[in-house]
Amino acid sequence: MNIYSVVMLDIDGTLLDSHNQVLPNTKKLLNRLEKRGIPVILSSARAPSEIEPVARRADIHGPIVCYGGGLILDENRSIIEDIGIDNETAIAFKSFASQEFPDMSVSSYIYDVWLVDDANHPYIRSLAKINQREPMEGDLKSAVRMANHVHKLLCSGDSRMIRRLQESAKEKFPTLNFITSGAIYLEVITNRVSKYTAMEKIREHYHIDLKQIVAMGDYYVDMEMLRHAGLGIAMGNAPEAVKQAAARVTASNDEEGVYIALKNLRFRPPIQEINQESK
Repeated sequence: MNIYSVVMLDIDGTLLDSHNQVLPNTKKLLNRLEKRGIPVILSSARAPSEIEPVARRADIHGPIVCYGGGLILDENRSIIEDIGIDNETAIAFKSFASQEFPDMSVSSYIYDVWLVDDANHPYIRSLAKINQREPMEGDLKSAVRMANHVHKLLCSGDSRMIRRLQESAKEKFPTLNFITSGAIYLEVITNRVSKYTAMEKIREHYHIDLKQIVAMGDYYVDMEMLRHAGLGIAMGNAPEAVKQAAARVTASNDEEGVYIALKNLRFRPPIQEINQESK
């Protein structure tokens, strides 16, 4: 039976149930794993301050993967990886999206700053309620003078606008990756990062092999990570293509799928792997 050393979990649709809660058996199991020295790592397109409340809810303290792999922070919240959209491309895309779809809201994320044109826009108010944080109003052109890059752009609009924008922007912005996260949201990140590249960075951080990582997810953006992990597990609520990309399928996020998938696996802390190599 294989032995694993790290757990990487998608958040929405995986760790969280449909009411945005961490179910009790899952929380207890993740706590036990951490106490045994097994890092439990949350991986999402969310910003750091949007991941931290979930980590607190689950009572876990490992590294976090933000912006789909563009910003990775270790246990002490020091930076492991920091890659984003170059400023010129970010400004050009925001201008393009705003001109083509004036009713759409385009947010910008730089480290933990959530920058918007209008904080009272209905889509922004909805996001603020979901993420339990308030945006900052400001101009992206001015903001990037103090940053090396933009970590994420988030387009919010009706589903038809989102589909049309995704199709029209693909050819015009080949260095960007477009990820739908629900019918009314389009996440835009650099194509130099993914949850798989983040998993590689986590492997390097702990000096382990990919075969020692268990990864769990529920959506298309998780597929590459699931394929390359030592054990990729798709949630029961995942689309069929995601299930086919995984080695196993567990129950849904409303049925403690994370707990069911992990409870009978064998784990050993990654530090033991380092010690063994030094002997």
